Amino acid sequence: MQNTKFRKLANLMASFIFPIISDSWAKRSILLLSLLFGFYFTNSLISFLLDKSINTIFLAIFILLIMELSIRSALISSFSKFTIVLISINNFRVGSTYALILEAYKLGS
Repeated sequence: MQNTKFRKLANLMASFIFPIISDSWAKRSILLLSLLFGFYFTNSLISFLLDKSINTIFLAIFILLIMELSIRSALISSFSKFTIVLISINNFRVGSTYALILEAYKLGS
């Protein structure tokens, strides 16, 4: 086939999507579950602690501190490639961040 702009775009999209769909089902399910568990854990933690008499600003700072520590631990680690555990921790952090931001929008702050 001719090397047109559309063909280059199609090859670029295929090279981007292929690694995502070529992984095993076990790896993809672990990563998706860690993302959803991070969202669920943070959402339930925030809902539980908002009923208590603690200040919500300190709660948000505490959760963000935990997220930053997880980022730093991933950067400091001596692994040359990301293992499934580090990627799972990162997905947990992303789900947790999404839950925190969603709760902030719900509260209007």
